Amino acid sequence: MAEPSFIDQSKLRFREGEVIFRKGEMAQQMYIILSGKVRLYVSEEPKGDWAEELSKGDFFGEGSLLEALPRQHTALSLEDSDLIAINRGTFLRMIRQNPEVSVKMMQRLVQRHRELGERVEALDAARPAKAPGAPVANLVSVLSGKPHPILAHGSLIGRFDPTTGIHPDIDLTEEDHNLSVSRRHARILCEHGRYFLLEEPGVANGTFVRGERIQSGEPRELKPGDRVGFGMVVLFFEKT
Repeated sequence: MAEPSFIDQSKLRFREGEVIFRKGEMAQQMYIILSGKVRLYVSEEPKGDWAEELSKGDFFGEGSLLEALPRQHTALSLEDSDLIAINRGTFLRMIRQNPEVSVKMMQRLVQRHRELGERVEALDAARPAKAPGAPVANLVSVLSGKPHPILAHGSLIGRFDPTTGIHPDIDLTEEDHNLSVSRRHARILCEHGRYFLLEEPGVANGTFVRGERIQSGEPRELKPGDRVGFGMVVLFFEKT
């Protein structure tokens, strides 16, 4: 891919176990492997999950030549390895002098993209499917840490009614030691992935969002992390 003199000037030796670069670092050079093996890890430390293992003839770190972005992986030399370091200026000269370089690089990038797509599809296939209507949001109790799932079509919030034997969708009976929550206190409605809290008529002890009491019959949109109060019971709204 380049003249011998260029290889001699740009060749670097990395010992087994030596980090070539870390995720998050800014750089303006890529590497071609002359000998040895390199593994690309997904985290800043060279351990745990890894994305790719490369050997003679492979290249990596090419993203730094195309955009001024931080490294996306941590590169570790698995054995004594000889690499060629190529900066942006040298890379552009190589392409002008030998267009075959850019063709080979595009072929390799397409292959990597295809392999990545196959890995993602395999992970999706192995992941348990979420059942229809499964909750995607919760109210989490500040007192107990218990999550109360919000149903996809919305949920009624209140306390168990011993007269009728009816439990609301989100039953705060065990959370409400002071009996401050009404039997039918409020509703959470879901519309196109957005959640709205609506107080039921006749509630005595109030409904609160971020410490502010909302007016009965006037819906208030909830955002992840919002602190929500029903009488004296406090919960946090979260989306999963």
